[in-house]
Amino acid sequence: MKNKVSNFIAMFIGLAVFMIVYGCDVLNPAFDAWLMQKGDLMQHYLGWRFYRKSEWLFPFGLTDNLAYPDYSSVIYTDSIPLFAVLFKMLSPILPDTFQYFGIWGAVSFMLQGLFAVNILKECSVGKIQAYIGSILFILSPVVIEKMFYHTALGGHWIILAAIYMFVRHKKDYDNIKMTSACWGMIGVLVAGIHMYYLPMCGAVLCGYVLCSLIMGKKAKVKYLMPGITFLTGLLGNTFLLGGFYGKVQTGGGELGYFSFNLNGFFNAQGYSKIFHRLELYTDGQYEGFSYLGLGMILLLIMSLIYVSVGCVCRSFKLSRDFLIYAFIYLMISIGLVILAASPYISLNDKLIFEIPYSSTLFHYWSIFRSSGRLIWPVYYFVFVGVIVLNARFWGKYNKTAVPAVIVVIAVSAQIWDMSDKLIDTHNGYSAKNEYSYGFGSDVWDAIADRQDFEHVIWVSDDFEAWDILPIAKFACDNDLTLNNFYFARGMDVKENTKKSMENLSDDCVYVFLPDQTEGIEKYGLNLYEADGYIIGTTVALGG
Repeated sequence: MKNKVSNFIAMFIGLAVFMIVYGCDVLNPAFDAWLMQKGDLMQHYLGWRFYRKSEWLFPFGLTDNLAYPDYSSVIYTDSIPLFAVLFKMLSPILPDTFQYFGIWGAVSFMLQGLFAVNILKECSVGKIQAYIGSILFILSPVVIEKMFYHTALGGHWIILAAIYMFVRHKKDYDNIKMTSACWGMIGVLVAGIHMYYLPMCGAVLCGYVLCSLIMGKKAKVKYLMPGITFLTGLLGNTFLLGGFYGKVQTGGGELGYFSFNLNGFFNAQGYSKIFHRLELYTDGQYEGFSYLGLGMILLLIMSLIYVSVGCVCRSFKLSRDFLIYAFIYLMISIGLVILAASPYISLNDKLIFEIPYSSTLFHYWSIFRSSGRLIWPVYYFVFVGVIVLNARFWGKYNKTAVPAVIVVIAVSAQIWDMSDKLIDTHNGYSAKNEYSYGFGSDVWDAIADRQDFEHVIWVSDDFEAWDILPIAKFACDNDLTLNNFYFARGMDVKENTKKSMENLSDDCVYVFLPDQTEGIEKYGLNLYEADGYIIGTTVALGG
């Protein structure tokens, strides 16, 4: 019963913080205007809308109206596949306008609080300190940055779930059935939310398995079971969600452009009142954003002082088990830092050195080309470590009150430091702004009024999000299919587009960008200018 109450309080703290930061409007499932203001949010929402309109297919995550006539998976629209499938099942009883992204945000903050409290309690941090300290995890600058931008990547509770399994390792590692089931569920969640969590949770899992092999003193196959169930859950759910279907371009290229800069923990990038934005080696290193926050930096400084004094005075009594776990944590952290920063290890705007790599490694590693994100587990290791160390240091003077006051000071400093950003975020999501794309041309009305159009063919090869997303919204509103979309991973649709242009059809609307219309005359289409696009049809539009 005590655990249930504790978990309820932890989740309540997360929900309260979410509502303070983002307000209540985003939780209204029938209010979607806020989702149409930013390219990535619009991508997620339109991906869900197209998926909802599609007939049920097998595997269940497939849709046939975004890369028509090919299939595409809801995985590649970053629409949080787990929620997309759930609410598609409930679709018959849902209103016509329905968004679940606000619900996802609230659930993520609640689970962030839940796992943070339980991690800290497992590390012998007092209950009151754990509740207060969880606010540092919930208000993580990285979570605030990613939530409602790369929305699925705001679910850092998945990383905390893996870390929670690790901190319970000594208690649970020999309970193979339970631990295998838990790691299997984490694998299912990774596939159902976002694949970038795979290398993060996978690194923690590798450490977990290694610890089991060391603690068990014998290399027993049973200690590999958590890894097996993790992969089974991951691959099985990826299959069910259609992740292996479609002509997806796995290699993203530009490996290193979106890497982690070694100044990442202290580079506020607009999230601090006192710390300025530091230089980056590449413009894409914003993906390695991992600012700790003033409160965490203060705790880190105190922790380093505590450890330094303890080492000099030799006051630490370290057990064999502690040294094993510390070594594994260190190996995980070093490995993730190298992977996150690779192949260009940089500090500020200076390249320190370049890690050589083969073309084969480049191809597969570039699947996770935004490698800077892989620093996040290390980021949370720091959070856990400094809170635990301060609890133990200040606990010498008073077991509960003094450590709690120190954490309150840290949380207060964190909130003050981020206050400008938090206020801007709150104001941005509390304003009920209507969206408009300037579709004022009568061409759109003429297309919408005709009942014989069924497909939109995007002809141009290259485009930005804001080029195709308004067209995607128009297609979705009028129950038309698309042959291409702003996918998280590029889909190879060139062959299908070429076939469509070789076999023009009366039920298709052809869309060109004005600067990509070379040779357009050869198609013999009726051409119309409409709000920055060139629209072609085989039949004349009346009026």
